[in-house]
Amino acid sequence: MNERLPGVERHEVGVPLPSGERLPGLCCVPEGGSGPGVLLLSDIYGRTPFYEHLAERLAAEGYVALLPDCFFRLGSLEEVTRDAAFARWERLDEHGALSELEAAVEWLRENSRQGISTVGLLGFCLGGTFALDLCARVENLVTVCYYPFPRTRGGPNAAPRPIDIAGSIRGPILSFWGDQDYIDLTEVREFSDAMASYNVDYIGEIYQGAGHGFLSGLVEGGSGSAAATDSWARTLEFYATHLSGARDH
Repeated sequence: MNERLPGVERHEVGVPLPSGERLPGLCCVPEGGSGPGVLLLSDIYGRTPFYEHLAERLAAEGYVALLPDCFFRLGSLEEVTRDAAFARWERLDEHGALSELEAAVEWLRENSRQGISTVGLLGFCLGGTFALDLCARVENLVTVCYYPFPRTRGGPNAAPRPIDIAGSIRGPILSFWGDQDYIDLTEVREFSDAMASYNVDYIGEIYQGAGHGFLSGLVEGGSGSAAATDSWARTLEFYATHLSGARDH
């Protein structure tokens, strides 16, 4: 993942926030400098080389990809471990983070291809849950979620559980889980049923043999590699279909 993809420009940016602060992020731009925007929402580890690589992949496909750092007020992880990531996550004001991500969506509307109001979301784990929450708050989104939490949420700082706001969520949405994930598949199926009951344009896919974080199989071998390759191809097809049909080819 250390090798940069050709035809992609990387820029460090700051999204203006109502507080007067700036939400820092990496923006990857395709040749030509414009395209439909995609907001990339990481898991609890934040801005890691893997997500930077995904941002470059999106730019190579013709999209303007923004990877914000939702943890910027809390600092970098002292060590990249699950315990450290969970400890930092517990301190995150998720309601505030959602408001800042709304600002990031608007920034993409203004800084991607002129005249395109539709923005893509690509979220993972915590970021996938944020993406579903944003679908209830913001219009004109095209959303892909990997292993979000439909119900298993809690704590005073937690954002809304998607299952609780299902009636406000708008599509199109494509979601992926593995049947070896620690997220209870019962709640995954309950969420799919809720989306169907509200006639949301929604597709939920569960891959056999794949666990949490299986998209890492795009860049490293493992049991989730087949699911990673298939789901990524479907992600790109989904964006090509729904993001204004305005990709550069």
